[in-house]
Amino acid sequence: MFKLFCENIKNAMQRRKQLAVMLLCLLLTTAGCLVLQEPIQTLAAQNVTSLEQMEKVFRQSIKKGKDTISFHSSNMYTTAQIQNELNDAAKTQNRLLAGSIQITRQTESTGRNRYKIELSKDALMKVRVLKSESAAVKAAAKILKTGKYSANFYSDKSYYDVFHRILQQHPEFNYDTSVWRSSNGAYGYHRSASLTKAQQESKMEAADRAAQEAVKKCIKSGMSDRKKAKAIHDYIINNCRYLNAQDSFTAYGALVNGTAVCQGYAAAFNLMAGKCGLMSMTVCGTARGGAHAWNYVKIGNRYRYIDCTWDDTGMIGKGIIYNYFSVTARKMQLDHIWNKKDFPSKDIKYYKYFV
Repeated sequence: MFKLFCENIKNAMQRRKQLAVMLLCLLLTTAGCLVLQEPIQTLAAQNVTSLEQMEKVFRQSIKKGKDTISFHSSNMYTTAQIQNELNDAAKTQNRLLAGSIQITRQTESTGRNRYKIELSKDALMKVRVLKSESAAVKAAAKILKTGKYSANFYSDKSYYDVFHRILQQHPEFNYDTSVWRSSNGAYGYHRSASLTKAQQESKMEAADRAAQEAVKKCIKSGMSDRKKAKAIHDYIINNCRYLNAQDSFTAYGALVNGTAVCQGYAAAFNLMAGKCGLMSMTVCGTARGGAHAWNYVKIGNRYRYIDCTWDDTGMIGKGIIYNYFSVTARKMQLDHIWNKKDFPSKDIKYYKYFV
């Protein structure tokens, strides 16, 4: 009995000793975590002494996809300064500030300021940076041809006007399309709510097929540029009636429905011209007091204007006149008015991006 009593006491002492060892290990482990934690926080929140360093921190964080950015600084920075540096950093990563961000500042016991910037999910917009007018034209042409309007664009020198100009010059790809521009400098194309992507693509494809068939019918091998232009001019007038109806502002209206207004005539001419090697673009302005559209075409070594609408007398099959076929700028200016800055003659060379 006494022996059993002694063994119980011995076992109890061993258990206490083991428990003490376990508690000591736990305390050491916890202390180790606390010691290691401070350096990790210090690394996460870098020390910033200038705006240039702040922009660098932002750039690295955006590149890593962080939605929370922290840094320490002895300096006091305004919200505007932080937003400017964040936007500059975003541009280097093909991003722009677009959504909400939250900026907080906390003064620490050391006197330093701890800044914390939290980005919402929509805070940064993906953009394609354009660096030249030529690049803007190529981008605009690609979007109009493919109907892929999801891309957002940005440039230090805005090319919004280029996007607008190209849309006017090539209405053969304009199906209720417009140009948008945001306050942050981004811009691009979008389709209106009246047409779905599938509907737009269907009409563009149908117009393209109709233009191809029309060219096969009226363009013969070995034709000169002038004969090609005349054949297209005559085909459109003979097969299209001037009427403001559904799709009448499009090449689809002119070539598929057979009804169009001046923009539809001009769009159909551009589309057919591109399929037989003619350089053509649309010019928009006014005539006889109303909005109007016609074509500017390279015919041989000369550049001339063609107005299919005004050469259509409305008498189907025999109502063609040639008062406005292959005329000079001087003659066109007698009754057509347009802003030459919006339709510079040099832009006709861009037709190659639409063929």
